[in-house]
Amino acid sequence: MSQDLVKEENLRDDLRYYFMSPCEKYRTRRHIPWKMGVQILKIVMITTQLVLFGLSNQLVVAYKEENTMALKNLFLKDYSGVDEDDFSISVYTQRAVYDSLFHVIDQYSRLGQLSVGPISYAEDEDGRTKLITICKEYYKRGNLEPSDKAYDIDAQLETVCMSNGPKTAKEWKTQNASFFDLDFYRLVDIKITFQLKGINLQTVRSRELPDCYSFNVMITFDNQCHSGLVKIFLDIDFESSACRDWKISGTAEKNTHYLLVFDGFVILVCITSAALCTRSIILAVRLLKRFSLFFHENFNRKVCEDDQKEFLNGWYVLVIISDVLAIIGSILKMEIQSKVTF
Repeated sequence: MSQDLVKEENLRDDLRYYFMSPCEKYRTRRHIPWKMGVQILKIVMITTQLVLFGLSNQLVVAYKEENTMALKNLFLKDYSGVDEDDFSISVYTQRAVYDSLFHVIDQYSRLGQLSVGPISYAEDEDGRTKLITICKEYYKRGNLEPSDKAYDIDAQLETVCMSNGPKTAKEWKTQNASFFDLDFYRLVDIKITFQLKGINLQTVRSRELPDCYSFNVMITFDNQCHSGLVKIFLDIDFESSACRDWKISGTAEKNTHYLLVFDGFVILVCITSAALCTRSIILAVRLLKRFSLFFHENFNRKVCEDDQKEFLNGWYVLVIISDVLAIIGSILKMEIQSKVTF
């Protein structure tokens, strides 16, 4: 048999083998379908990774929801446990507004004696407790006589604020009596803002290191409608960060390391998958060059574009892209779990 016939027969075998399914390749040459095995292993590992990460995030969501409910019960007077509408609670009398306002101040001053959770006042860089701020917004000037159908309003708004430490309402009223003398026909809203710190300890039981949280709390007394109903809102902005000084023993720290090792294996499997798919693409390009050269030498023809596209398996490209994204996601997940910040 001539050398040309041998080359042609080898090319036929390689072409036939390239377009076989993994099972056919195994039956023909007894080659183990490594790519298929790696893909199955990768699907199982990434699915497990996503489930574990989802369960971890579920704890974070539950922590935020339960803290929001706890703070509403702590700071909103007569809160029923269910928001009335898009606001938390409403009041209808001047006395109720004053009672609700001073209730917030009193509860804040006694936070350490009331809360059953690991929550405390936020501190600045110098270790001093951050102040609670109360701002009232009202029309600059106003005079109403509903019985005479007369009014005189300056629509320009003014805002007056005051800040103080965790003092009782009695001390606030004694030192700032004029501030709490509210003209309800001019009052637009009152906003109380303060910051708290907390630690999510429940993650210890789920084999993760606890997060430290900052709670930026804003309580708003909304009187914009001047309808006789004052809406009270409590909004919280949660900010999580790595705890600066921590020490933990037992299974939590150990199991966290296991999760990081598992994520490392996921990255290794994805790298292997991408390498195998890249190798297959390179072999396909080489086979296409051999086929094109054979066609040109024997038939003086060029392989058409449709036939050339048959050699490029789009699934390999998609798998490589998914592997790159999975590697990036796993690295970010490891950063989150190990509490490493840049």
